[in-house]
Amino acid sequence: MCGIAGIIDFNNRLQIDENLLRHMAEPLKFRGPDQEGYTFQNQTNFSFGLAHKRLSIIDLSESGRQPMWSKDGDVVIVFNGEIYNYPLIKNELQQLGQVFASTSDTEAIIYAYQHWGISKTLEMLEGMFAFVIIDLKKQTSFIARDRFGEKPLYYHFDEQFFAFSSDIRSFKALQLKQTIDFHALGYYFSEMSTPVENSIYEEIKKLPPANFIEFNSEMFQKYEYWQLNYKNKTDLTLQESINQAEILIEKAVQNTLLSDVPVGCFLSGGLDSSLISFYAAKNYGSQINTFSVGFEYESFNELPYARAISAQIGSKHNEIILNPNDLNIVDALLKEYGEPFADSSAIPTYYVSHFAGKSVKVVLGGDGGDEVFAGYRTYNQGLRMQQWSNRNWLKQPMKLISKLTKLEKANYLSGVMNKDISILASALYRNMGFSRASLKELFNEELFYNAPKKEHEGKIIEALINDDEVFDVLLSASMKTRLVNDYLVKTDRATMFNSLELRTPFIDKSLVEFANNLPYDYIMHDGINKYITKKISEKHFTKELIYREKQGFRIPIGQWMREGWKKQFEQIIFDKQDVVPLNYSYVEKIWKEHLAEHKDHAHKLWCIYVFHKWIKNEYLS
Repeated sequence: MCGIAGIIDFNNRLQIDENLLRHMAEPLKFRGPDQEGYTFQNQTNFSFGLAHKRLSIIDLSESGRQPMWSKDGDVVIVFNGEIYNYPLIKNELQQLGQVFASTSDTEAIIYAYQHWGISKTLEMLEGMFAFVIIDLKKQTSFIARDRFGEKPLYYHFDEQFFAFSSDIRSFKALQLKQTIDFHALGYYFSEMSTPVENSIYEEIKKLPPANFIEFNSEMFQKYEYWQLNYKNKTDLTLQESINQAEILIEKAVQNTLLSDVPVGCFLSGGLDSSLISFYAAKNYGSQINTFSVGFEYESFNELPYARAISAQIGSKHNEIILNPNDLNIVDALLKEYGEPFADSSAIPTYYVSHFAGKSVKVVLGGDGGDEVFAGYRTYNQGLRMQQWSNRNWLKQPMKLISKLTKLEKANYLSGVMNKDISILASALYRNMGFSRASLKELFNEELFYNAPKKEHEGKIIEALINDDEVFDVLLSASMKTRLVNDYLVKTDRATMFNSLELRTPFIDKSLVEFANNLPYDYIMHDGINKYITKKISEKHFTKELIYREKQGFRIPIGQWMREGWKKQFEQIIFDKQDVVPLNYSYVEKIWKEHLAEHKDHAHKLWCIYVFHKWIKNEYLS
């Protein structure tokens, strides 16, 4: 796990040197505290510079240093991530006569590219990654990102040069114009993060998951090298599917235990992290460490469940308890995200990462389990939609009723049956930030309040290309919205701020592809969320632990606002900014309602607070 940054100039308009690269790499210092490397060339028609900050996980020697060159000097790479199947790739290459100088996964990528090209290389790679390859012989470059977007990759491209980084703050070194992207900002206030391709700045984009870009002085082309596909349903029975899912989950955990440094597990006490921790403890060579975070407020505290799981699997358990006095890191944490990011569970994620980082360099987590095996209420709505969609005989009558009566319920059901884009997209809203109606009160411009609708509808359209069933469409679209935009961003930034590598077995390629092929009535059999993983867990844990109400990784931010943080919130929120036209009368209204405990506006207010902190720290600095 590392941080990468660089510039590629096919027009030779920039003078690239180590000083510039060091400035670009400065925000990456926590991502890679163990080593750093720089390489640059200024030629008559092709200039480039690459920077790398390394967190040493595989091959701790100097042989793993980056930027890494091929032996013939034709190819250079900077790489962030881990390739879990690199020993297999390396073995294939050795059979072809390739000689290796290191035991690192980075070198396997270089020679895979030289032997097989970029498309086959990406098809073979299993893991999390973002990398940039420059082929000097062909004077062509490639940037690529893993299938699920575990590792970040920002880029800027114009007629002058191409620049990239793991961190959006790197682009300040290039003195780029920074224009707030109102589409991204509108999405942020609804979903607490920026969307999959738009960053908070118009001039800087994100490479989507499962995409690569090939470019040179004459072309710039983006390709999707892998897709979620739910069409090819299995002919296994339900029980056979449960058995196969268990095999694949354990195999995914085994793959992610590959490391030359100590590995531990995040253990919240929830189903997904418990299952991952169980298989990690079973397959790790020694007693594994588990790490949990709790709160003084009982309704937010899952520590008793985590302790019970730890005792059962025999881990060395470690836990911390947070209270408002522990929040002195918040401003620095928000700055580390680079963009506005308002998922408040980033705070406990940071603290448990800081805690774990004292003992281990790698942790496994349960992220992705809810999206792969349908753990959220979104999927209950999706199941109801699917059941209505199955009633083909009602499709035309309901459409007619909808036109004649204009009843909202009839319009909704007709839309579900006819796979109306807007109706299906409505299920993707998490209703945590601002709704479309409340966005209209917060802003006066249409560009803001239409952003989440436009983004969600776009992902539904993409999903409908490869997915026949309504339920599968929502599973696919949620993988490309909340998972990649929020949950993976949250955990990546919080862990890397502590120089800790997080691995997520639930979004293993083979496991996800298998789950995609399961019928919806397997995934939510008898209407039960995460039926598959719950049945697997019954073999190992008590039903009390498995079937308790889902809590989620929540933080009592709303209560803290009313108590120790009240003054600070008021100072930040009502220090008005003219950069974006917020309706501060509306902000004051919801603040008073929250203080009086008439309504819980915690998520909305946190979005506003984080936005103001970002404006001051990043945009106006």
